[in-house]
Order: sequence, then C-alpha cells, then structure tokens
Amino acid sequence: MRQPRWHSLALACVLALLAACAAQTLHRDGLAAIEENNLEAGLQKLEQAARADPGNMTYRLDLQTRREAVVHRLLVEADTARNSLKLDDAKQLYRRVLAIDPGSSRATLGLQAVEADARYAQTIAAARKDFTAMDFDAADSKVRKVLNEDPGYGPAKELSDAITVARGPVTVAPHLKTKDNRRVTLQLRDAPTKMVFEVLSRQTGINFILDKDVKSDGKTTIFVQDVPVEEAIDLVLDQNALARQILASNMVLIYPNNPTKQKEYEEQIVRTFYLTNAAPKDVEGMLKTVLGTKTLFIDERAGLVVMRDTPDAVRMAEKLVASLDVPEGEVMLELEVLEISSSKLQDLGVNYPGEVTFGVTPQGSAVGGARGLVLADLHKQSTDTITVSSLSATLMAMKQTGVANTLASPRIRARNNEKAKVLIGSRVPVITNSVTPTAAGPPVVTGTVQYLDVGLSLEVQPVIHLDSDVAIKLGFEVSSIIKQITTSSGTIAYQIGTRDANTVLRLKDGETQILAGLIQDQDTHNTTSIPGLGDIPIIGKLFGEHHTDVEKDEIVLSITPRIIRMQPRASSENTEFWYGTELRTRTAPYASAERGDSRSTMAIPAGPSGGAPVDLSAQAMSGSAGVVSQSAGGVSYASANAMVPPPIAAPVTAPPASIGTAAAAAPAAAAADAAGRAAVSIEGPSSVHVGDDFQVSVNLDSDQPITRLRSQLRFDATALQLVSATPGSVVPAAAGTPSVDARAGGAQLEIVASPDDPVRGSGALMVLRFKALKAHPLVAVSAMLSAIGGNGAATASSSAAPLNITIQPKE
Repeated sequence: MRQPRWHSLALACVLALLAACAAQTLHRDGLAAIEENNLEAGLQKLEQAARADPGNMTYRLDLQTRREAVVHRLLVEADTARNSLKLDDAKQLYRRVLAIDPGSSRATLGLQAVEADARYAQTIAAARKDFTAMDFDAADSKVRKVLNEDPGYGPAKELSDAITVARGPVTVAPHLKTKDNRRVTLQLRDAPTKMVFEVLSRQTGINFILDKDVKSDGKTTIFVQDVPVEEAIDLVLDQNALARQILASNMVLIYPNNPTKQKEYEEQIVRTFYLTNAAPKDVEGMLKTVLGTKTLFIDERAGLVVMRDTPDAVRMAEKLVASLDVPEGEVMLELEVLEISSSKLQDLGVNYPGEVTFGVTPQGSAVGGARGLVLADLHKQSTDTITVSSLSATLMAMKQTGVANTLASPRIRARNNEKAKVLIGSRVPVITNSVTPTAAGPPVVTGTVQYLDVGLSLEVQPVIHLDSDVAIKLGFEVSSIIKQITTSSGTIAYQIGTRDANTVLRLKDGETQILAGLIQDQDTHNTTSIPGLGDIPIIGKLFGEHHTDVEKDEIVLSITPRIIRMQPRASSENTEFWYGTELRTRTAPYASAERGDSRSTMAIPAGPSGGAPVDLSAQAMSGSAGVVSQSAGGVSYASANAMVPPPIAAPVTAPPASIGTAAAAAPAAAAADAAGRAAVSIEGPSSVHVGDDFQVSVNLDSDQPITRLRSQLRFDATALQLVSATPGSVVPAAAGTPSVDARAGGAQLEIVASPDDPVRGSGALMVLRFKALKAHPLVAVSAMLSAIGGNGAATASSSAAPLNITIQPKE
C-alpha cells in the first residue's frame, strides 16, 4: 500500500515543478513582450503566470504594476491624440484601455469626449462657413455653443479669436436690416411719433408693431443725416421714453420703457457658468454689484453660478466672469539657511584649592562606647590629632577652537497670496498639571500637553505682481533649548533662546536676496587666583587660573523666487466693454456701426437710389413742397401740421430744391476737401518662440495733415506680454513726447499736434516690444486709428489688417 502513495507524491512533485517552470517562462516572456511594445500580449502572459503559480507574490505584483503602467501609457497617448484632433486614433487607444481595465472611468470619459469632439468639429466647420460668408453673428453663436460645453476646445477658441478681431465690438442683440442696406436722414420738428414710425416703415421696409399703451400725442424733434436706421430708431425711442424689441431682421416691437412693460416684453435667458478658478461667491458679488443682476444661484460644491437676465446682461456677464476666472499664479521659493557657529575656549594657569578644612579629634572614650568632642579635648590636640582636608593643585593648559556650519535648503511652492510654512527641528512637549480640589476625596490632577516648535521655523506669503515681481511677507525664527526647568510640583518647562526676523521683500523673478546679521556673540573671561599673589604683574599668572570662552553664532538666509505660473491678464474685450446707461443697457455705442467707415456725413444725400441714404424730410413725408419752412441756419424743418400720411409710392429719388440744398452744399464741399487718405498697418514677425522678445511696428500712411490722432492696439494678453511701447518716427517733435497708455490687452497713443506742424507722411506711429508667454497656433494683433485734420474735420478712421503670429514651443 505504501508504493502507490509514494508514486502519487512523486508525480505531484513533478507536476508542481513543471508548473513552476511554465509559470516562470510565461512571466519572463510577458515582461519581454511589454518591453517590445506588445502590451496586451505581455499582460496576458503575466496573467497566465500568476494563475499558474498563485502563491508567487512576485508574479502578482509584476502583473499589477505592469497593468497600471500600460493603462497610464495608453491613456497619455490617447489624450495626446485627442488634443491633436486625431479622433480615430484616440478612440482606438481608449478602447484598448477598456479592454485591459473595463472599469477605467478615465477611458470611458475619454470616449465620450471623443464623440463630443466629433460633434464639435461639425459645428465648427459650419461656423467657419458662416465666418467665410462674413456672417459673424451666426458663426459666434455656433462657437459659443461649443465653448459653453468645452471651454478648452482649441479650434473653437481660435475661431472665436478670429471672429473678435474681424468684427470688433460685439452687439449681442439681433440687427435690423433695411432694403438695400439704406441709411436714413431725419429732419423733423414736433412730428407725431407714430407718424415717424409709419414713414420709416414705408421707406425702409421695416415693420413696426406698437404697443397699445404707446401715447398717440407724442412729439419727436430730430435732425440726423446719413445714419443707420437702427440708431435713428433708438434716438426716437430715447426722446419718447420708449423701448424696442427686435422680433426679426425686419420687424420690431415698440413699447413704453417702464418696469411693467419691461417685465412683459423684455426677453431673458438663463446661463450657467462653470468656474475653474474663481469662487462662486466672488462671482455672485461681482455680478450683483456691476450688472445689478437679481436672479442668481450658486453651488459651491459644483463650482457653478446660474444667472437669469437679458441677453445683453448675460453677454456682459460672460466677459466679467472670463476676466475673473483666471488661474492664480504660483511661485517656487528657493531658500538656503546657513548657520555659522564658531567657538574658542582657553584655560591657562594653576587651579589652586580655594579652601582648607581643619578638624580636631576627640581624646579618650566614655564608658560603654565612643564619645563626642568635648571642650577639654582642645588642649590635648597636636599635629597627630588635628585633621586637614586634602590639598591639590591642577595645572591648566588647554585651548579649543571649533567651527560648525548648519545648512538647510528647503524649496517651497506656494500659491499667490497663500501662506506656506516650513519647520526644521522638533516639537518639544510641555506638560502642565492642574489640580482641582474635591470635597469628598483627594484632589483631581488633570494634565495637558502643549508642543513648542524648536528649531528653524520659516513662514512665507508671496504676492505675485503682473510685472513679474514677487512681494514676499517673510517670518523667520531660529530657536533652541537653553536649559530645562523642573518646578516643585514636578512640571517640566524649558527656557527657549530665539532669534527672529519679520520683513516684506519685493524681488524680481529669479532675483536672490540675502538676509544676514542675526548674530549672537558671547565673550566670557573668568579669573581665579590667590589673593595678593595673583595680583603681582607677570608672575601673578602662576598663582591663578584664567578661563576665556568666546562664542559667535550667525544665521544667513538666502531667498530666490521663481514664478512657476503667472496669473494671465484678461483680454481687453473682457476688461473693457460698452455698458450703456443706467436705464438702458447697450453692448455698443451709437457710433459702433460707423467704425472703419471714412465716408463724410456732413452733406445731405441725393436720395435712396443705388443704396444711398433714405431722405425722410418733410417733403418726402407729406408729398408736398409747400409745407417746408426755412430756418435761419439754412436747415429745413417740417411743421407738425404738415405731417400728413403720404400714400405708398415709389421712393423719392431726389429732394426738392426747397430743402436747403444750397445751404448744405458748402459743408459738403468742405468735408470733401478735408477727406484724405490715412491708413494704418502693422508690421511684425509671423512666427516666434515662447520666451522670445520681438518688435511690432504700427505704421501710418497719410497724405493729409493731422492735428489730432488716436491709435489703439489690441492683442491677447494671455499669450503676449507688452514689454515697452514708444512713439514712432512719424510723430513730430513739436508734439512733445506723447505717452503710450499701455493697459491689459492693449495700448493707446493719443497725439495733439500744432496746425503748423501736423502729423503727416509715412512712417512708424508706435513701436512696441512683446514677449511670447505660451505656445499658441494663432495670436492676432489688431490696430485702429481715428484722425482729425487741420481744419477740424474728420480725416479718416482706419483699421489695420490683423498681424497673425504663431507662437511655437520653446526650443
């Protein structure tokens, strides 16, 4: 019976040995496959090895660590492919991760993000078509939809920047469009307001719907020439306390501008802001203070703010939130603390005994034992009975010198305006006992433990300024235990010696400041000598001991700030925009439609044909030339009695002679003579690297004299930093030294020259130096110019073609 049992045991051992060898082979082949980039096959072999030898902890540990490393590697490759818009590659990599680790939430979210990116790509493609067709509002609407879901989507951000540069300030409300984009001229006095809207409707093709509470006895007096119809309507509304709501491009609703009607007609939208850096409470306070928004909801947990307001207010809130929700700066503080201690100890001389003790011995003995010293024993004393204490003299000749250096080099990374603390030392416990008496028994003793920080304690609070300076509030303390004190009750206390310094520094990025002078100097001299003999010059040193102890300790602190992340400057579009009035919010001034238009508005136009402005003078409104009266200034007015609704007829092609044509001819000629060419352009590099300093020149080309000129430059302050800005060569010396007003996201130069020495010719108007802050595929730098000629007439308003700069990563 024993033989089969031994056979079974031997067979089991052989099988176990074979399994171990097979597991070892699988483990070795799996590691080699992973090194050769056969990730899935290698993990599969490692898993088989772990199953073949489940008790081997090395196999199980290698399987777990290699699986985590492979998953992390694939996720990084997938994120990189997604950021490079290689969506198919990213999708395949995320699926490989899920095949290895089905519970990977990061891979699941990555697949969802890839699908969202595919939708975004289609939306951005449609937005680019709208942008090419110069339908900026439609393109901006699509881009904003994408950015609301994913603020970091690169193509959407690039297209949004291009839209901003191309169209300038944004007017969020829909626009009214007249037939043939006609402009209007209104010359009315005390005209019924409803009649004004009726005539505007007939001549421009815009449909007006009037609320039933619009007063029928309202009067309007207005004199404007060659203005967009939308601005003319707003001027009429402002005179009569009315408001409008654009229903379509050719339809507008007119209603009284009071709170009741605003609640009834004023449309509102709901907008949710997901914050990355700003606190929801700060955003809530800003929106309430600046925009007066009443309906707000915040969620501190999710970091979001929900507001309900008009479209204009929501668009302004977007700019305000963008200017506030920026990442805070971070700085690395490199510290070096050096403690230099030196000591000199010297003992010279002879250490004589300072005292001698003599004693007498009792004589005789008492019955039954020893007795003490009695007075009779004193006269029996001799040199044999008197005792003397031991006497010794020590020759002292020692000199000791020591130097000690203690160095600590901590590095602290701190957020802007946040405290950071470093303690290099120990925390010493101090136990305090308090006794509480009781009536029924012994007192109750309660012990408390407090800890004292002993050693090097350093507390810093950096404040990062936008000019790359770092202000540091520094608290520095070095302490040590001098001695331990034990009270009568057993409580242990310590005597602490300390040296501290508190200061505020302002250093540049990378500048090193050394703080020294925390010196503790102790010089001790002790002399012990025989009286009289020790006072003898020269040889007196032989009759005493001289101890000298000199100790010096100095602490030196070196601090160097290095900015890791600078707080970005918000773009000028988000830090400065049009608000309007307290009663009426506008996202653009009345003159916004005239930007870049150099046509003179001094002359009365000939008529509406060929896209010319529509003439809404009294003659055109009444169909009769006899109702027009001439004023002393040569301007034609229509009386209220002449406001008779005309029949629907073809547009008037020319104004009658009685509308002051001759009076308008002189201003028209003057404006035509004053009008000239004043163009602005930008020169600069098309490609730079991160960290490069480069020059951009704003050039002027004018063939007319200019006595007053204002030029503005805009750029993305998150990608570019304005280092310096100076006036160019075309600025005359007589104008003094005009200053360039540099601000976040822009610069402005205003020149007031003498009529005898105006600005003219071609040359540099502004010379600016920029520093590239971060890599960006396309950064646009745009410039605008407004000029007034020597006769006081507007010469030109010009916008330069944007300078597109590609910022490449640092070499």
